Amino acid sequence: MSESLEVGANESALIPPKEMLYDGSSSPAEFVLYGDHFCQHFLIARAHMTPSAAVLDVGCGNGSVSRALTQVLTPAGQYEGVDVNGASISWLQERYRGFPNFHFSHADVYNKMYNPGGRLTAGDYRFPFADSAFDLVLLKSVFTHMMPVDVRKYIHEIDRVLKPGGRAVITYFLLNDESRLFIARGQDVHHLTHEYERDPLCRIANPVVPEVVVAHDEARIRGYQSEVGWSTLEIAYGNWSGRSSFLGHQDLIISAKEPKIPAPQR
Repeated sequence: MSESLEVGANESALIPPKEMLYDGSSSPAEFVLYGDHFCQHFLIARAHMTPSAAVLDVGCGNGSVSRALTQVLTPAGQYEGVDVNGASISWLQERYRGFPNFHFSHADVYNKMYNPGGRLTAGDYRFPFADSAFDLVLLKSVFTHMMPVDVRKYIHEIDRVLKPGGRAVITYFLLNDESRLFIARGQDVHHLTHEYERDPLCRIANPVVPEVVVAHDEARIRGYQSEVGWSTLEIAYGNWSGRSSFLGHQDLIISAKEPKIPAPQR
């Protein structure tokens, strides 16, 4: 357990009110369960996050992962949460005052659902952190609401802030032969039946507001990761498309930033 809990903060204060349960949970108990499960089964067991890790949570939402990590990270660890929802960030900043190694910042990026007044586009946004600052970068339910050109930009930003050997843990709705077949059969729960008019390799559920749900071509995502020199450690497919064998709802890719090998000196 993190020593920061000894400050006297009440962990129940980190559970958001009902109106902020927009992460898929329907009760405080589910909120806790989902966050704990993701941290234990994916961040720790699969991405090998350590208690002293520096973690960046892009799209931290209402704090599901951050609450779980208060039980994992020691004072030597660091957590930075970023989100476009200013109200959520304000709430989190207030509630985590007793956790000195947990910080939250607002990304004033335009999002039709969560930040319609945002002054920046996703393509213009630069993560407000130094190069090679983090051991692990998490994007949970972020690229499922972003278009491909912005996904590519974010992957380059993730690579910039990751330490050599660091891990990127990112969830998607991935399009491949199997998921496309399920979609054609009408088995996917999000009804991703529309090709995005600007990019036929991308599937969306709502042509009016494309960012509501976005599915990306898996081969292209792998290509984006190859551009920055990442190696894929694991792909875990979710049940969103109709699969009967799965580890969660969304697909998940865990990648490693390979250390750069210096060119031999002549």
